[in-house]
Amino acid sequence: ESRRKLQEIRRCFTRLPDESLLLWLYKCWSAGADVVLLASHEAKQLGSLSRDVGVDWGIGRGTGTRSLWTRLLSSVRDACTAGELLVHRDRWHTRMEGVQYLTELTMADMLFGNSVNRYLDNPDRAYCTWHMWEAFRKSAPPLYAKALASITWKRNLKVLSLKVCIWDYRLKTSSLPQDSPSYVEIQPKEQAASSHDPCTICHEELGRSPCELECGHEFHRECIRTWLQEHSSTCPICRVYAVFPADLPEPPAGSSSKRYKAKPWKRSVF
Repeated sequence: ESRRKLQEIRRCFTRLPDESLLLWLYKCWSAGADVVLLASHEAKQLGSLSRDVGVDWGIGRGTGTRSLWTRLLSSVRDACTAGELLVHRDRWHTRMEGVQYLTELTMADMLFGNSVNRYLDNPDRAYCTWHMWEAFRKSAPPLYAKALASITWKRNLKVLSLKVCIWDYRLKTSSLPQDSPSYVEIQPKEQAASSHDPCTICHEELGRSPCELECGHEFHRECIRTWLQEHSSTCPICRVYAVFPADLPEPPAGSSSKRYKAKPWKRSVF
């Protein structure tokens, strides 16, 4: 049983080659690292999850049973510095790059900053500090800067709100030169996402069989199924309550392009 558990952890949480440590950390959170409990002897048998010797060694440190998420945060914090992990960008171009940069800024602040974020366990509840806001705003391309111009920074500004703003923002392609980096990714709001758009859970292309939640956000069917089963009953992007995985239809035989739309899950009202 323990062996199967460790194999599943390696399968779900191993860092990809060339993947940013900060983005990997967030991906681990999204995959449910906070609910995976590990005793010390189990953590020491995980091997190379992070592809970083210092971080991997630190995961197995400490006595007692702790969540994988706690072990990951502690290990990365002890083995690395903000300067080693966070590459400040002069410019990001696409909405995916923007969301990823904001994620990196958030994780760096949780690990090494002096704000309230350092005391949070949940990255999706993080606040956008002034330093994060300035780094993100100044690196935004002019077209997305218009969206950010409509937002007034406040101490209670949530990172998740900024992510939703950037991810849902649609520009008129008629106003863009065809060689613009943003031209190929922009569509009218009412149109479905491109198969080249990334799934925000695993950061890989959606492909031709995504599942669309009622809120309009799309993910790989298995990604959103796992998310809703093991992590949260809400959309990972906008936090609207969503359908349970058991209610998602299986793709019909021979189909490679059907888009599945799920219905919302309604909370009980007390």
